[in-house]
Amino acid sequence: MSDFVVVGLGNPGLQYILTRHNIGFLFLDKFIKRYPPVSTVEKKEYVSYTLQTEGMIFHLIRPLTFMNLSGRIFDSLKVTDTILLVHDDLDLPLGRLRIRSNGSSGGHKGVKSIMSVLGTKEIPRIRVGIGPKTLDAVDFVLSEFSNEELRIIDEIVDICVDATIAIAKDGITTAMNRFNSTKVI
Repeated sequence: MSDFVVVGLGNPGLQYILTRHNIGFLFLDKFIKRYPPVSTVEKKEYVSYTLQTEGMIFHLIRPLTFMNLSGRIFDSLKVTDTILLVHDDLDLPLGRLRIRSNGSSGGHKGVKSIMSVLGTKEIPRIRVGIGPKTLDAVDFVLSEFSNEELRIIDEIVDICVDATIAIAKDGITTAMNRFNSTKVI
């Protein structure tokens, strides 16, 4: 049975729960709701949820650092396998997702922090659209979704769970071909 590590990016704290920057945490919540963990481990800088589905073991990681310091989790989280990041993306419209096998941070400070600590841009990820931004970028990512936007986010995050399982089972190229044209309106 294979293990698969997924890091959902967000900010800890009640005031950030439904903000645009917390897509990764909303994804983790959806995954855990669908597939309840068999174990949960709390560390100083992250919480790890272990669950089994589709013949695989998934380790879902929720950083407890703030977004810009997400890379710090790897000081205590020793990962030898490839990780998958799930995070928000200002450059994608709301209701879209993009799977990438590698590349730059695209200005996302949480991704940049992880790349810096791991010393590579070769990090697969699912980028979830939160754009187009209507305010200053910092104000925008920390703003909350409207009720209509939350409906769209709930649906796209559900699809992200399916995409994660597809990446783990079938590989990133197959998942990209299947999910990169997904659009929820």
